[in-house]
Amino acid sequence: MPGEQLVRAVIVVVAAVILAGGCSDDKPAVDTSQASSEQILQRDCADAKWKERNLGLWYSVCRPPLRW
Repeated sequence: MPGEQLVRAVIVVVAAVILAGGCSDDKPAVDTSQASSEQILQRDCADAKWKERNLGLWYSVCRPPLRW
């Protein structure tokens, strides 16, 4: 029975490699008609509701630097 288990393990590994390899060339769709990322960032940073929902991101991206 050890040979049978080895064959099953090899089949599982090969199937996993095939499935993982099939997804590697998937690319997100890029919509060039959208505004530039800087315009989107400025719009989102000015939106109070967006700030509330994404406070951590707002602090790291939108918050003005501290002046001493």
